[in-house]
Amino acid sequence: MPSANFRIKPAVFLLAVLLFLPLPSFAVEYCVDLSAYGKFGAMSFDVTTDDSAGTATVAVVAGYARGWEFAGSWDPTSQSGTVEMDEDPLVGYLAFDFDLSASPDISGYFPGTSDTLFTGTLGACTAAMAPLVGDYCLKVGNKNVSMNITMEGTGLIHGSLGSPAGSIRGFRARRDLETGLVLRMRRSGQSFELEFAGNLVSGSYTRGSRTYSTYGIRNPVTTSTGCKGIMLYSGGTANYYYSTPTIVGRYAYVGTGGGSNHPLASDNFLVKIDLKDMREVWRYELGTAEVRGSAVLDNRGKVYFVAEEGRTVTVPSHEEPEGDHSLSNLKLLKLSNPSIASPSLEWSFEIVEEGDVYDLGQITPAVSRLGNVYVGGHSVRAINSMGAELWAFSPSTGALEFYNAPLADAKSIFVNSDGGGSGSSAATPNGIYAINAWTGVERWQYTPADSDSDYDGLSSPQFNSDRSRIYTALRQTLYCFDKRGNSCTTAWEDGCAIPDIEGDLRSSPLLDSNGDIYIGTKDDDNSKFYKIDGSCPNVPESRILWQVDTNADIYTTGVLLDSDIVVIGQEPDAAAGVLKAFDTSDGSLVGFFDLTADMTWGSLRVHRGRLIGVADVATPFLGGFVFSIDLAGAGYETAAESPTFRGNNTSTGR
Repeated sequence: MPSANFRIKPAVFLLAVLLFLPLPSFAVEYCVDLSAYGKFGAMSFDVTTDDSAGTATVAVVAGYARGWEFAGSWDPTSQSGTVEMDEDPLVGYLAFDFDLSASPDISGYFPGTSDTLFTGTLGACTAAMAPLVGDYCLKVGNKNVSMNITMEGTGLIHGSLGSPAGSIRGFRARRDLETGLVLRMRRSGQSFELEFAGNLVSGSYTRGSRTYSTYGIRNPVTTSTGCKGIMLYSGGTANYYYSTPTIVGRYAYVGTGGGSNHPLASDNFLVKIDLKDMREVWRYELGTAEVRGSAVLDNRGKVYFVAEEGRTVTVPSHEEPEGDHSLSNLKLLKLSNPSIASPSLEWSFEIVEEGDVYDLGQITPAVSRLGNVYVGGHSVRAINSMGAELWAFSPSTGALEFYNAPLADAKSIFVNSDGGGSGSSAATPNGIYAINAWTGVERWQYTPADSDSDYDGLSSPQFNSDRSRIYTALRQTLYCFDKRGNSCTTAWEDGCAIPDIEGDLRSSPLLDSNGDIYIGTKDDDNSKFYKIDGSCPNVPESRILWQVDTNADIYTTGVLLDSDIVVIGQEPDAAAGVLKAFDTSDGSLVGFFDLTADMTWGSLRVHRGRLIGVADVATPFLGGFVFSIDLAGAGYETAAESPTFRGNNTSTGR
């Protein structure tokens, strides 16, 4: 984690006393940077040691990991200790060694090693460790408010701030004396208290007699300022692990949920957001039920999505959290879609019964022009607009699942199968199926002949622009089929293997106007992002037009822009954030955005010159959020075969 500065709580005088008069127990604070885990900003650590008892506690009192508390042993002779945190709902067990012998500094190490976990200095965080100068967008109540911190002098921070009423005024504020991570301003009729964690902000704003819950983020772009550069929507404690924004008109539909081993939120929901100002239009409350993919809308504007209910999480001592799906089920829900009022549930249909839910993968329905909905799970089902099942399809052989996003045309449904592999058991080889849209009878299927079954097969197929071809990733190989199941060309027979690939393919392939393919891998810090020649040359080494290391997993499907840039989301890269932009010609890094957050299954969209996506915040500092970032007028690549997940923002699958 990033290094944090610890400081003495009372005053400099007390610090002197503690340094020269050995007392049995005392507490000091440091500003620490826990950089070993990524760029999460400075945090304030409260370190309490007891010489007589030989004990120590370390509490994170401000910043990204606020609320974490470690306890353990302390050796007053060596001025070092070992502390641990057990049964935490996020990480389970976490421990580290720390050393205060080089006072006033602190150092932390992975247990029993000399590998640095964090460093820090005594006292409250300052501009050196936690710079606040910058451009921000705050959500104050339901209003977007731009804030610009222009200068930090001795004791005072200068800036300007809008108000929910729209006026902009200069301010002078101060860091709190305890942590240095809280910015406080008070003047006649107006005040705020804002805590900073890397690029994130949370706190409160008071005007007159009204106090507004407030959160926000540092603007990552230079093309526009404040909320013109970036806007957020965050609606509680839950995250957006599986959901990609579906955009119809100017509205985005997106839902919350966690990964299998993640903490279970009690305030999950599906929300409709006005992308003009990231204002909540309505939300459908789900409680502990979780959205397991993306929503789709039919021609009448009705909303369909899959929710999982019944997932539980246990945190064994000294272990990581363990998710359990044995008591959960999956249901397809249909909601009304009012202009302003709360939506109502029109019906729900159980698609996977209790005990049969697979622990990985998103399930996004497809919807036909006639309003029939096609959805995966333990089988593929067709359900009409009234909630009646038309048919269900399961392969004749193999224990297969369908945890991805099917495609649909007037005659067929195209969907990848998932073999249900895990770290302890191999998967049934996954493939792709074409199913008669009217009868549910198999038209054709393709399963690769090789026996490699170590991968989940959780990628979704993509149409090209005229819907004549289907591109997909099975295991570690790309495939192209026509609608009859034939290889697109002789070069594509038996697929287009990527030379020396390692890891899983969970994102879907992007296709540019030349038919070249962009896709990333999930292989931890060995993950890569590729541009592959869409003609699939016979010489394997010629297939990779370029490749780049991403240093973290890629689940998301990126976007191709008309500025010759491809943008991807990924899990955090300590050196280059979660959003990266590459030049499509050579793969050079054009830029990156660090959102102090995580991105997993939720893919990206482009809407009216802005990048739309979702990000997760692992700690309680802030819930997951939907973001809208200025792209300086860029849109999807002109004539691209498939520039985003499912080819377009409406994401109907057809």
